Amino acid sequence: MMLRSRTLMATAALNLLVVALIWAAGGAANIVSGIVALCLAPIAVWAVAEVAQRIDGSRNFALTAAAVYAVLPLIVWIYFLAPYRHFYFHKIAPSLVGLHSPAWFALGVGLVVASSRTPAFVLAAAGIVATTVAVSYWGTGPLHDVRNGLHETAWSIAFLTWLIVAGVAGAARRSPLLAVTVAGWLAFFVLRAAYAGYADGAFWHGIAPAMPAAALLLTSLWLLVPRLRPGPAPAA
Repeated sequence: MMLRSRTLMATAALNLLVVALIWAAGGAANIVSGIVALCLAPIAVWAVAEVAQRIDGSRNFALTAAAVYAVLPLIVWIYFLAPYRHFYFHKIAPSLVGLHSPAWFALGVGLVVASSRTPAFVLAAAGIVATTVAVSYWGTGPLHDVRNGLHETAWSIAFLTWLIVAGVAGAARRSPLLAVTVAGWLAFFVLRAAYAGYADGAFWHGIAPAMPAAALLLTSLWLLVPRLRPGPAPAA
């Protein structure tokens, strides 16, 4: 328990470092939003670890998910092509860590905290409802513009799609209800963000509340790897 607490504290510190790095690079002119982001970051790290623990039941998996969430803004930066990285780091990354629109970032923190305590069947129902509402209201047509935008600014679109599908499949191997929850969570904000358009980073601003879900799905890729079975006991 002590080891887990220390590791979580170290991961939260890493997350604070990422937020501070983006802040120092000119990510936010408002000092209030920076303080809010720094206060919410450790809470988000802890809650992501708690949800991951519910998915797999493994302490190592929970700590890995927290670490992935901590550095996810930097992972996303690597995904973009070089000409777009400067724009991402100065215009998009601040929204993903709460330096811009802290209330929008706080929504994502609130969702992951709620997911760490709410019964799984309630969360799954909410995920289904969220996806249904998003498809009915915004539709999937705007995703075509997002695809075109990614084609110009990022690496393989097919690989990104595979990461999402494979992450949901991995989570479903351990907890189908929470897999539906995280998938619905991500789908709702992706469709809403796609409706806002890809230009000027609007799409990426819109998915800020879904960053914890993205971290959980990315970590769940590990759950697709078959576990080693113990060998037969040696004969007497």
